[in-house]
Amino acid sequence: MRMTVLAAACALCVAAPVSNAFAWGCIAISDSGSAYGYSYDFNRRGDAEDRALDECTARTDEICEIQDCDEDK
Repeated sequence: MRMTVLAAACALCVAAPVSNAFAWGCIAISDSGSAYGYSYDFNRRGDAEDRALDECTARTDEICEIQDCDEDK
């Protein structure tokens, strides 16, 4: 009986979702609006910002700025 309960508890642990973590995404736009970059599915906001800015600056010589970031489930 004890082993059955232990096995059932282990099965529930394996079947349960590991995390209800949120994922960050950001949008960066150049000064003139001619270039953009975006990111999604990052664990940390700073990493999402960096990716969006990197993508934007790769498309233009202008300065890019973060316009919006969102944390979605």
